[in-house]
Amino acid sequence: MSPNTDKAQPSRRSEPIDVRTSKNGVKSYHFLVDVGLKADGTRDRRRFTYDTKTEARREYRRITTEVAEGRYVAPTKTTVGAHIKAWLDGRRDVRRVTVEGYRHALKPVVDRLGELPLQQLTKKHVDDLVTWRLTEGRGGKAPTNDAVTAVLAFVAAHPDGVRYAQVTEKFGEKAGRYLDRLRNSGMVVRPKRGIYALAPDTTAPRASQGVSARTVTTMLIQLSAALDDAMNQGLVTRNVARLVKRPDVADTEMQFWTREQSRAFREHVREHRLYALFLLSLCGLRRSEIMGLRWSRIGGNTLHIRRGRVAVGKDVEEDDPKSRRSRRSLPLPADVVKALGRLKIAQKAEALALGQQWTDERLLAVHEDGEEIRPEWYTDEFQRQAKAAGLPVIRLHDTRHTAATILIDSGASIIAVAKWLGHDPAVLARVYAHVRPEILEATGTALFGGDTEATGA
Repeated sequence: MSPNTDKAQPSRRSEPIDVRTSKNGVKSYHFLVDVGLKADGTRDRRRFTYDTKTEARREYRRITTEVAEGRYVAPTKTTVGAHIKAWLDGRRDVRRVTVEGYRHALKPVVDRLGELPLQQLTKKHVDDLVTWRLTEGRGGKAPTNDAVTAVLAFVAAHPDGVRYAQVTEKFGEKAGRYLDRLRNSGMVVRPKRGIYALAPDTTAPRASQGVSARTVTTMLIQLSAALDDAMNQGLVTRNVARLVKRPDVADTEMQFWTREQSRAFREHVREHRLYALFLLSLCGLRRSEIMGLRWSRIGGNTLHIRRGRVAVGKDVEEDDPKSRRSRRSLPLPADVVKALGRLKIAQKAEALALGQQWTDERLLAVHEDGEEIRPEWYTDEFQRQAKAAGLPVIRLHDTRHTAATILIDSGASIIAVAKWLGHDPAVLARVYAHVRPEILEATGTALFGGDTEATGA
């Protein structure tokens, strides 16, 4: 007999799966696998248990293959909402006002998908959310209220009342519970048996209305960033938000005033107490820069931008400027220097009348009583004055577009204008600079240098 066959070979298990029998005779199958390292550097050894041996063998092969290829993701009970909250709370690399913007953009995700386990989030979940936002998602109401709101709208559409059978025919038998809920809340009344009508003091719900494609795209961008973080932490294997096609965002031309309109606004607000601040806006300063400007940062005809004040919910927060380029020193036009001098004298007189101490650390943007001006109030006042002047009511931020356009029309270089505005030159050329029709016409005429072709007789 061959040496290789005269000795029995030991048995070998293809997978290290053990069986356990409980007291009631039910069997379960489990195995142990090292899935990686823990935070302290020790091996992360986990037990996996299944009801059948076939399932255990299948999962053993899948898990060990994923571990070997670096694709394994351990099960977690973390929900979509919990992960988004943790991601936002950890964003210490951006300003608080920016984080609040992210939080607002992701609110519909948290409202509708927040309770869903993160590892169960699919492309379809996100696709359905995008469709809902584009068609009826304005206001971000929770999905549990959708059916009740629809019933209320149906009742409101029948001023003389609607029969119970009509409601259940349209919304199903559950509509009866919705009607009871609306009656208990006082929004619907039952003038007679089987008839329902809108309560006299109830406002009919607004028709479904979607949000803009730009708003939805912003939501998807932030959701993608949050899911990228989940991938980096090993919580999910892929970013399903990146599989969703973003809606097409139409290019919109930014609004701006012409040089003549800017001059008309200056004339209208010349006697306004905040004339100097309006001039700074027309010079292209950001609202946050004007709101955060203190008298100590103005020396002679030079203004030094070093801080900004922004609204964060009900709070107003002072912080560093928006970017490194935003920190700049600007030599101001004589008209602005003169207006600032008038405002300084007025503020000193107001402080004296109120018995307040005035120092150079006082903000420029304060009311007569010394209270700091909220950024949104300043925007509202600017637009009130624009309307009173009979001018197109543009956004306050559009004064930066106005300043950029006037400066470039005057022959200033893109580099110089970008430095003045505290902006990136490439972005300035793409977004902020606007060409008026008459300038474009003159440009076309210049192509042939004014030459005219001779025509034959």
